[in-house]
Amino acid sequence: MSRDDRAMLAFAVKWFPYGGGDEYILPEFGMMPAVFYQRVLTLVTNPFLNEVNFATRNRLHRFCALKLSRLGPHTYPCAVSQGA
Repeated sequence: MSRDDRAMLAFAVKWFPYGGGDEYILPEFGMMPAVFYQRVLTLVTNPFLNEVNFATRNRLHRFCALKLSRLGPHTYPCAVSQGA
């Protein structure tokens, strides 16, 4: 696991009780919240992840899935409308 992956997990663990800290994701990691939550979701679904205990992984999984469902596809950079 990379240092960036560890930093994202630590951030997610710290902020998920407070709604995620979305306003800090772009300045901290240089990515939109939807991309951040997708990456964290990918990390916590890795069966070989030993950095976070099982209960925390499950909470992060549910939280990231919920955030992604609320953010919607319009928040991904690739979904930006051309010519708007």
